[in-house]
Amino acid sequence: MTLTTYRIDRDGAERMLVLLHGWSAEQHHLAAYVPLVDPEERFSAVCPRAPHPVEGTDGASWYDRTDDGPDPASFLAAVELLDGFVSSELDAAGMTPEQCVIGGFSQGGFLALALTNRVNAPRYAGVWAMCCGLPEVDGLVLDLGAGSGAAALIQVGEQDTIMPPERGRAAATALREAGWQVTDVGYEMAHSQRIEMMVDARTWLTTIP
Repeated sequence: MTLTTYRIDRDGAERMLVLLHGWSAEQHHLAAYVPLVDPEERFSAVCPRAPHPVEGTDGASWYDRTDDGPDPASFLAAVELLDGFVSSELDAAGMTPEQCVIGGFSQGGFLALALTNRVNAPRYAGVWAMCCGLPEVDGLVLDLGAGSGAAALIQVGEQDTIMPPERGRAAATALREAGWQVTDVGYEMAHSQRIEMMVDARTWLTTIP
C-alpha cells in the first residue's frame, strides 16, 4: 500500500523525522510544527497519512478501535505497514534507522513506540511520543532493551481524560529502566498539543547526534 505523504526536504539534512498523526487527523497536522521543532533544518521530515478514512472528518485512522482498545489485527497491520514505509523512506534517502527519529501523537504515538520497541526492531536515533503509552496489544511483543542508550521524549497532558498521563509516565519509567535516555514532561492541557511541547521538543531534538 502506498501512503499519501507530506514531505519537508531540507538540503544537506543528515537525519530524518517521521511524524505519525493521531485519530481523525491527517498528514499536515504534525508537519505544521516542523519549522518550530527543527529551525536549524537538521532533519528532513516525512509525514504519512493513515490509510483508513474517518467518516465525517477530513482525517484518517491508523487502526480500528474497540471498547477494549486497539483491534489487534488492525494494529499489527499498521505496524507492518509503517515498518515497510519507514524502511523505504530511509533507503531512498540513503539513511539508516540510527539517523531517524520516529514521533507521533495519540494513535501515532502508540505506533511510534511499537515501531521502535518491537522485537527485532532496528535501533533508531530516538522516539518522540505525545499523549500515549506503551501499546498493549495481543500479538505484539516488545523488547524495550533494544533501544538502550537511544533518546526518548514522552509528553503527557495532565488533564488528558482520553489518555491518562499515568500511562505516558509508566512508558517513560519502563523505557528508562530498559536503558533509554528518557525525558518526560507534563503539561497543563487535555488530549492535544501546546506550543510549549514543541519548544521542549526543539530542545530535545538538538541532543540527537
